[in-house]
Amino acid sequence: MSTMTETLRTLFALDKNIEVFVQHLPQMVIIFALISFGGWVYETIYCSVVEGEFTKRGFLFGPTCPIYGIGALAVWLVLGQISNPIIVFIIGAVLATVIEYSTGLFLERRFKKKWWDYSMFKFNLHGRICPQASAVFGAFSVTSVFVLVPTMLNILMIFSKHTVSVVAFIVVTLYFLDTVASLLWNGPTTHHKVEAAAQDASMKVEEVAQNASQKVSAAAQNASQKANEAAQKANAAAQNATLIATKKAQQVSQKVQVTKQKLDDTTQKVRDRLPGSFPWDN
Repeated sequence: MSTMTETLRTLFALDKNIEVFVQHLPQMVIIFALISFGGWVYETIYCSVVEGEFTKRGFLFGPTCPIYGIGALAVWLVLGQISNPIIVFIIGAVLATVIEYSTGLFLERRFKKKWWDYSMFKFNLHGRICPQASAVFGAFSVTSVFVLVPTMLNILMIFSKHTVSVVAFIVVTLYFLDTVASLLWNGPTTHHKVEAAAQDASMKVEEVAQNASQKVSAAAQNASQKANEAAQKANAAAQNATLIATKKAQQVSQKVQVTKQKLDDTTQKVRDRLPGSFPWDN
């Protein structure tokens, strides 16, 4: 076992890489944050284009996908002394694939949620890994070992140790707070409570809206019914008034005719009793 370990340490020059990593730990923290941010930008743009809407990627609240930073530093730490890009590609692809599968399995079992799914790709394994993604990780490993980590390390070496250390401390603090908040928020209990509260609030809003709608509808129907009743009463009153007026007119007309008839009879009697004629007879 010790012989195999020594062989691996000699093959990958782990002692030298670990020494460089420890000596430049603040720079490595910043490199980790920058590559994680770049991975978040890549995944967010890709998924947003595929799904046709903005899609925030990553487990944490902040704009970061730590798996990219961890993967880049891991392959650089293990493969940083290998000069053959093909070997770096193969080993990097295998290493990144193992990390991705393990991370996906842990997140799914811990939070009962899939954070990525390769089910649409051929030869995928449980939707957690696929050959296409492994090839991308292989290319990413080559880029990390030969371009990203060395270039970023050289740039950060320009700044003073104090400045780099302060920035690294801020990065670690932000990641710590974000990780704690994300674990609490995405935990099964909190997540279910938030969903239940949201559903309860939605049901209450719908219930209030439905009750208000029913009350408004009932009030409108009541007002319409009262208006119809008032209209019917008004029509009935108008018809009654018309009938009364007609009857009174008929009664007056009858009285006038009776009076006229009596006047005619009286006139005739007077004419019969008196000789001669009246002036109005001519």
